[in-house]
Amino acid sequence: MKRNALPSLFDVVAFDDPLEMLLACHRRIEKQLDTLKRLRAHVAENGVDAEASAAAQAVLRYFERAATNHNEDEERDLFPLLEARITDSGEMARFKAFRAEIERDHREIESMWTKLRRPLEGIAEGLTRTLLPADVQAFVGAYARHILAEESALTEFFNRWLDDGDRRALGRSMSARRHIENRPG
Repeated sequence: MKRNALPSLFDVVAFDDPLEMLLACHRRIEKQLDTLKRLRAHVAENGVDAEASAAAQAVLRYFERAATNHNEDEERDLFPLLEARITDSGEMARFKAFRAEIERDHREIESMWTKLRRPLEGIAEGLTRTLLPADVQAFVGAYARHILAEESALTEFFNRWLDDGDRRALGRSMSARRHIENRPG
């Protein structure tokens, strides 16, 4: 697939505002979750056709790459940085509880993804596979709860404890994970 000549959201946001990039990723996750729900209904009604295969490919591509990068942004970069910056013991206790919840969510969602990956791979290849409604609903619901919990606390921690230098470093790290060349300006 040819890369668009216009700058992608990653190019525009990564260096200037890594928090915005993380939140924008949540919006893209929500779009992919919507595609997954529509795909399940489409396959149940129409079987596996070219449209279903293309949608399955897009969902697989997103959750195998971008969602994984998003989790790594948090677990490898953002969370350790916040832990190093938070100086108030009460805030630190609250942050550690938040971090444990988010990392638990990541593992739970990864486990649910494992159940969906195989049928999606089959659909992507044009094979007749079934996406179980309960599996799709559980995955979508877990992500919705995760995003809500993450956004409610993450913005506050980020804005309160990270300075401009931390934000630039985080943006560079997030961009490097995605192999985006840092451009001046």
